[in-house]
Amino acid sequence: MSAGKWLKTACNLCYINCGIEVLVNDGRLEKVRGDGSSPKSQGYLCNKATRIPYYANDKDRLTTPLRRRADGGFDAIEWDVAIAEIAERLRDIVDRYGGKTIALYGGGGQGNHAGGAHASGLLRALGSRSVFNALSQEKTGDFWVNGHMFGSQTCHTAEDVHHCDLLLVIG
Repeated sequence: MSAGKWLKTACNLCYINCGIEVLVNDGRLEKVRGDGSSPKSQGYLCNKATRIPYYANDKDRLTTPLRRRADGGFDAIEWDVAIAEIAERLRDIVDRYGGKTIALYGGGGQGNHAGGAHASGLLRALGSRSVFNALSQEKTGDFWVNGHMFGSQTCHTAEDVHHCDLLLVIG
């Protein structure tokens, strides 16, 4: 076993946000296990969470913004430079064509809500309200049901199948 340190955190790969513990050794994420003290997930760990170290440590993972060169290659650039260039391009699009030409695309509709509040503010500042996503197969029906039960697909619930009196599963 590694001499690293186990740290408690939460998985953000789906809406449950299970409690997990991660083994970190010299700044490198080495292993993930379920957090048995988490009242919500009680030590459960799905296969997505077990693969977090694989993706975090992949040799091809981007660690800095890249700017495309004319020859098709890429050069690493600083974050401040990347943000300034993206802001300039967005402003040019809005000035030329209006804010409604900008939309937010969220890939997955899962539990990684990290950009949500900031993205909504950015869209409002640019004059857009368009949000699109490719809800994952496991959640499309969930959002549809929430829309019909609660009047809004953004009213997302977490099922409590362990304490229900009746569970109907179709499919």
